[in-house]
Amino acid sequence: MATIEELRAREDEVEREWKWLHETLNLVAQARAGQEELQAFRLMQEQCMAVGQRRVELRLAVEMIRGG
Repeated sequence: MATIEELRAREDEVEREWKWLHETLNLVAQARAGQEELQAFRLMQEQCMAVGQRRVELRLAVEMIRGG
């Protein structure tokens, strides 16, 4: 079982990854508003959603350990 400190550190790491992906995704969308990069854009969207889900899971794990 992970400690609260370990979970918080992992959560912070995932948050940084999510922010980077989210910002990059928006930049790519602005730069590539056409159809030519649609597949790459969709892949980044999927990655962003997966990282966001990991953030939620870590937050819930922290809250469960804290008892609330």
